[in-house]
Formats: sequence, C-alpha cells, structure tokens
Amino acid sequence: MENHYEALGLGHRQFDGSLSGQDIKQAYRKALLEHHPDKAQTGDTSRTVDSITVAYKTLSEPEAKVEYDRDLRLQHARNKGDDKIFHTGLDIVDLDDLDHDEQTGVWWRSCRCGQERGFVITEDELENESRYGELITGCKGCSLWLKVLFGIEEDEEQNFNTAG
Repeated sequence: MENHYEALGLGHRQFDGSLSGQDIKQAYRKALLEHHPDKAQTGDTSRTVDSITVAYKTLSEPEAKVEYDRDLRLQHARNKGDDKIFHTGLDIVDLDDLDHDEQTGVWWRSCRCGQERGFVITEDELENESRYGELITGCKGCSLWLKVLFGIEEDEEQNFNTAG
C-alpha cells in the first residue's frame, strides 16, 4: 500500500508539522495532473487517480490525518521483520526535557547524530496527539526516534506540560 504523502508527492514532508491544508490541496492538484491518464506526459502509471484521491481525502480531513500520521509514525518505528514495536533508536522523554523556542512556538531537542534541532515538535502536533498524551517523531538528520510524553493543562491558554 502506497504512503499517502508519497501519492501526493509530499514524501519528503510526511513528518513536517508545518504542512498546511493549502500545501496538501496544491500537491493533490499537481499529482492529478501528472498522473491523470489523459494528461500524463511521462506515461508513468504508478499512481492512479483513485489512490491520489484517497490520499487527499485522508490528509485533508484533520482527524483522519492525525490517525494516519500516528499509524505512519508507529509503522516507521517498527523493526523490519520483527514484531517489536520500537527499535533501539527510540528515546522516551517528557516534553519538559525539550527546549522551547518562544518566538516560533516549537519544542526541540538536539540529536546524538549531531543535528542541532534534530527533533522538532509544533504546538499543532501536540494538539493533534493530545488524546494520547504522547507523540513519536523522527530526527531530521538520521533514523533515530523520540517518544515525547506530555499532559495538557486546561486553562485559558491551553499550555502543554509533561504528565507526571
């Protein structure tokens, strides 16, 4: 089964928290033009209009996208050919263990691979995963993963704090 992000030509942005609905819609239109049987110039039939449409419907509907992203993160965190859910490259931390950039509103942590802001988490990502109290994100520079545990404090500003 093809990854929905790849179906829309967004494979490089599948863990990008800044991907907007407009970005998804533009990618959908472009993918339809590139792969429509009457319009395709390359003869590439690897993607069908149906698979592109399913990908768009899933990624453009916020709740469906949250579920899909969660499943995708878990799938990527699995060992190949092993039933263990997480490989040894997964660290588990609390949100308070990450640095918070007040100007951009993102939480970040450097990775042991040397990437200064290898793990970056946006407020939107935390809101999307709020019912689970955890978020799994990959490093931007290598194959390591970070599982971030957090709780939500309900108040006027809805601040994110660690559970525990």
